[in-house]
Amino acid sequence: MALFENTFTTTSLLPVLNKKPLDLGCGRLSASISANGEILSLNGYHPRVGFMTLAPIAQFPDDQFYNSTFVRQYRRRLIEIFETRGHGFGMRPRGNIQDQTLHLVENSMPLVRYHLDTLAVSSLFLAVDVEHYGCLINQVEIHNAGEEEAIFAYEFGGTLSMNRASYGQITEAGPIPMSPLENALVVKDNHLSITNRYLPARADVLLFDGNHPLLLSPATKTTAAPADYTHTGYLSLGKGETRVITIIYILTPVEEEPFTPSASQAEEWARKAMNLLPKWQVGNAETTGFIIQRNLDYILSCCAIPVTDEHVCVITDHQVLPLSWNRDVYYMLQLLFVAERQVASLIEDSQQSAWMKKVRHLLRAHILWTFETAQRPHRYWGRAYLTTGYCKDDVFQLDQQCYPLLELCDYFTGFRDADLVRRVAPQVNEILAMLMDYKDEQKWLFMTGETPGDDHVVHPYHFSSQVLVWWTLCQLASLNSSVPFTTQDLSTWAEHVRQDCLASFTASHGNTTLFAYLTDLQGNYQFYHDANDLPTVYAPLWGFCQQDDAAWQQTLLFGLSTQNKGGFYPGAFGGLGSVHTPHPWPLGDGQELLYAHILHDLKRYEQVLQKLMRVVQWDGLFSEAIHEETGRVTSRHWFSWPGAFISTVLLNISR
Repeated sequence: MALFENTFTTTSLLPVLNKKPLDLGCGRLSASISANGEILSLNGYHPRVGFMTLAPIAQFPDDQFYNSTFVRQYRRRLIEIFETRGHGFGMRPRGNIQDQTLHLVENSMPLVRYHLDTLAVSSLFLAVDVEHYGCLINQVEIHNAGEEEAIFAYEFGGTLSMNRASYGQITEAGPIPMSPLENALVVKDNHLSITNRYLPARADVLLFDGNHPLLLSPATKTTAAPADYTHTGYLSLGKGETRVITIIYILTPVEEEPFTPSASQAEEWARKAMNLLPKWQVGNAETTGFIIQRNLDYILSCCAIPVTDEHVCVITDHQVLPLSWNRDVYYMLQLLFVAERQVASLIEDSQQSAWMKKVRHLLRAHILWTFETAQRPHRYWGRAYLTTGYCKDDVFQLDQQCYPLLELCDYFTGFRDADLVRRVAPQVNEILAMLMDYKDEQKWLFMTGETPGDDHVVHPYHFSSQVLVWWTLCQLASLNSSVPFTTQDLSTWAEHVRQDCLASFTASHGNTTLFAYLTDLQGNYQFYHDANDLPTVYAPLWGFCQQDDAAWQQTLLFGLSTQNKGGFYPGAFGGLGSVHTPHPWPLGDGQELLYAHILHDLKRYEQVLQKLMRVVQWDGLFSEAIHEETGRVTSRHWFSWPGAFISTVLLNISR
């Protein structure tokens, strides 16, 4: 078995400052791979605890959930292993590694290449669904190009801990206690397993040398800490000989072993994984095209988690905080909506139909997950959700009530699925009725409990959320005219919201007039703008105001200046950020990019675009925050929303 006989396209990573592990997945399973070809994490859906992870770091301690400093430090542990070239787990060569390179196959799967004297080694990682479980396949091809016999010396193993994702947040609204930790490691023949009976969950790893089992040193241990295991082995290769080692990783939410694949099954799965790789248009190989492709691939492979055949949860990242926010996910899926319409410029002809089918299924299945699986204990959607639909943070945020409704409207506009609308219409009406509980007695404005940055509000009425309510009501009114679901006059509601919003938020600040960030409707205001407030920059595109509206322009100019205390961070890489994580955010740069485009400010647009090309990570994904002077990532190397929004802006502008 040799996958490397296949013809595929390899792409170099971006030559930039910010680096992170490479990610791949198949929905049910995701993984992060270090630059040296070791695995830093295996992750997957768990029907009881939401998300399980196998990683070389200790489980999050229960007494640290409200310690935001510790939460940030814990989030960096895998990055620290990556940056120091520390060890994860998997196959590790012994000897003097030369000429090591790291590429992506079809902009998707990590491929590590290196030499050990006369041996040329290629290590390819693939992810595929098998038997309703996710499977990671690592194929290591070793070729002896020398004139004499050569020895491939290796170690297999590492540090492994099977536990639940921590879900630790900076603004914790209610931690979920961790289960007890028990790592039960068993190694026999070519099979390593590690089980945590308290979840329950297990990982099974099988090794093959060609079609034969690759035997491991036997071991058995049970520990309440990460388990260490190392097997040392050797392979002898004659002149011109090629050997292929296949390593299969299966992650399952059960205590009992699900099944034991054979070498022939492994070959079949590997070829299936290769055939499923996306075939991107070569014309999109430039940096912006690479960024768009990578962000699309990350959403589809690592963030879209099948819960049932009809329901798919979309999480904001697979590594740091595998939870679902309606807000984040809306903008992630907007990228898919736009890409589906531009599929001819993104995907090769032979794969366009299959790719569009996959995207459409995800968009529909996520709507069903949001309306039918995500719990609403107090009628509203909470702040964040586990993949199971459990409401982790039962906090009312006004904007998060709007995004699922908008998503439904967008889906109907694109695909005219009236049956879907009728199926979720009762829940739509429940949300509309619930929102009236948060309406002011006199004005058509609605209270919120937190900002879109998950932060406490000093006044209950938030500007960008009112803009979003207006836009949502406009879209629902249009939907109602095609598929009736309410007798309420939603168009009139929308106009009331717009008029009251303009009257209540337009305020003087210094020598200018702009839209306040928050108000109590009693003449008190907070002036601030945040990277999370995307409806503000979208306001003229949606028709809330004109692009030459002075108050709107002044709001963005204020937000993109040092007057915006806690929101704007000056420096060589300065820009709009958030008090939530006090540094510039690429999401804020995305706002400025769109703002410059709306105003036809080519100079500003090029400056922001060039900055984004410098702070992007080498795999085309963006972080939560960067340092204003160095451009280095300061928070959340894994965060899908900013890259999805930036990619959407780039795609829309390129049309």
